[in-house]
Amino acid sequence: MKDQKSLDEKETALEKWDRAKTLMLESLYKPDSTLRSCAYNQGCKDDLMSIRDKVVEMVKSMPNPHKPKLKPGEKNTHVEPTTMTPNGLISNTLLRGALGDYYRKQMKEE
Repeated sequence: MKDQKSLDEKETALEKWDRAKTLMLESLYKPDSTLRSCAYNQGCKDDLMSIRDKVVEMVKSMPNPHKPKLKPGEKNTHVEPTTMTPNGLISNTLLRGALGDYYRKQMKEE
């Protein structure tokens, strides 16, 4: 792909990084017949393509370092696994702790 036009608008670091990531993925997807031919001749084309696939997945999963951090108390993407106890759902982290046995017992209502 040829660069057709530079961008006139001011872009944020977040937008520039996302565009760079997209260009990197394009370069990984673009067939390189010379490189693949060398890999074929050296008997490692399947390994080359396997490494390429892993790098593509790695780049896809890279978070943008310019993404704003969440403020304390805001919801994030972490989902804490839970377990049902006689007293309701409780996080697995809390259940594994020193008070785990306490939460597994049926609590008396007063």
